[in-house]
Amino acid sequence: MSFDHLLPHFSFWEYLAVANVAGWIGFWIRTLIMRRHMPNLMDFAPQPHTFPRVSVIVPARNEAKRLQAALQTLLSQRYPNFEIIAINDRSTDCTGEILDSLAQTHTCLKVIHVQELPEGWLGKNYANYLGYQHSSGEYLLFTDADIFFHPETLVRTVTYALRERAKHIVAYPKMLTSSAMEEAFIALFGFLFTWKFSPSGARNPKNRHAYIGVGAFNFIERSLYERIGTHLHLRANVDDDVKLGYWVKQHAEATHVVRGTDLLAVRWREGLWDSIKGIERSAFPGINFSWLWVGIGIVGTLFGLIAPYWLLFMPSALITLCAGSSIAMIFLIYFTLIRNSLRALRITLLHPVASLLFLYALISSAVKITWQGGVEWRGTFYSLALLKKKALTDTTSAHATL
Repeated sequence: MSFDHLLPHFSFWEYLAVANVAGWIGFWIRTLIMRRHMPNLMDFAPQPHTFPRVSVIVPARNEAKRLQAALQTLLSQRYPNFEIIAINDRSTDCTGEILDSLAQTHTCLKVIHVQELPEGWLGKNYANYLGYQHSSGEYLLFTDADIFFHPETLVRTVTYALRERAKHIVAYPKMLTSSAMEEAFIALFGFLFTWKFSPSGARNPKNRHAYIGVGAFNFIERSLYERIGTHLHLRANVDDDVKLGYWVKQHAEATHVVRGTDLLAVRWREGLWDSIKGIERSAFPGINFSWLWVGIGIVGTLFGLIAPYWLLFMPSALITLCAGSSIAMIFLIYFTLIRNSLRALRITLLHPVASLLFLYALISSAVKITWQGGVEWRGTFYSLALLKKKALTDTTSAHATL
C-alpha cells in the first residue's frame, strides 16, 4: 500500500525553501536562548567584599598605533589590587619603547621583552605563558593590546566572579567598525561564532563538547589555569583563546559567557578587506584543517545563509513566502544580538554579500594554507606539520582526560 498520495508534491526548490524557513526559525529560537544565558556584565554593580589580586596579561607585537591609548584604559581601572604584565613579542616598531615609557610612571605595569621564540611555540601563546610565569594574581585576565576598557571592567568582573562562583569568564566586546559592509561582515562572524560555540552549553560543566574562549577577554582563576596545564597545552594553537575554553571544559568546569559591550571595545581590523584577511588566516585552522568542513561551509553558505535571498525571486508563491519569512528571521536574529532595529535591518540587507565574502575567506584560507604548507602569523611562519601535530596531540590528550 502506497502513501505517496498523502505527501505534498513539492519541487526541490519548494522543499529547500520550507527547510530554510524552519532552519532560520530554529536559529532564532536558539539565539533567544543563548542571549538569556549571556548576562550583561554592566548589570553587576561593583560591590565585592574582598579584592583578590588580578593579573592582566597583555601580549603585544607591533601594536604601536593603539597601544598607548588602549593601555591607558587598563591603567585607569577602579580596582585596588591588580597588576599588568605586558609582553613585547619581538616587535619591530616602537611597541617596546611605549611600554617602557609607561612602566616608568606606573608601578603596576611590568614589561617583558621577548627577543627569540622557542621552537614549537606561537608568539602570542609564548607571550601569554611568560606573562603567567611573572604574575602573582589569584585571577588571570588574558587580553589583547588593542582593547579599550571601561574604568569599572575589572571590579565588575570580580563582582560577577565572586557572586556566581565563576572560575572562567568570557566576555564579548563591542566591535568598532568604519563601514556598513564591515559591520555586516563582523556581525555575520559573530553569529557564526556563537552558533558553533554555544554559550549555554559552555556554562554546563557536564557538556564537554561545548566550549568557548575570546582573545579579547579570557578571565580565569589561577588554580584552574594551572590545573588545565597552562599555555603549555596551547603552544602551537592559532586559536589559543578558544582552546583555553576547550581545556576548561575537559576538566569539567563551567565557562560563563557574558556581554561586555558596555565595558570593552576593540577595533579588530583596519576596514573590510583587513577583516577578510583576518578570517582568512584563522578559518582553516579553526576547523582543524578539514577540507570536509570546507565543503560543508560551501554548501551551507549557498543553500543556507544566502538561499532565502535568491529563492525570493523564484516563480512560486510558496517559495516567495518561505524566503521572505526566512529573511524576516535573519533580521530578528541580528536584532536579538545587537538590539538596534536600523542596524539590524542594514546588516540583514547586506547579509548575502557578507556571506559570500566569508565563503571567499574560508576557501582562500584552506587553499593558501595548504599551498604554502603553513600559516604566516604576525611576521612568523608556522608549518602545517607543526600545527596539525599539535591539533592531534590535543585531541589525544583530551581523550585521555575524559
